[in-house]
Amino acid sequence: MKVIHFLVDDNNYVSGGISYGKMEDAIKLEVTDDHPILTDNANVYKYENGELVADEEYRQKIIDEKQEKENEPSDEELNAIALMELAQKVYGGGK
Repeated sequence: MKVIHFLVDDNNYVSGGISYGKMEDAIKLEVTDDHPILTDNANVYKYENGELVADEEYRQKIIDEKQEKENEPSDEELNAIALMELAQKVYGGGK
């Protein structure tokens, strides 16, 4: 068994990961040595009724948001697009 310490947000999700050392204002909980929170994304766990429960819908939401952000064009790509559009306007777009 391991003792972990963690903080939760307003919705009781683990916030900021877990610690094996004491943390001020943290919840202290004893978990099994093979508890998934020890190797998983701690932020998808919700503290309910004295237990940590993985929220798979919340996990998928985090994954989807990360993928959306990764698929957004970078600042450099946005600048390149803007320059190409400006060049088309200035030079008549090949008309």
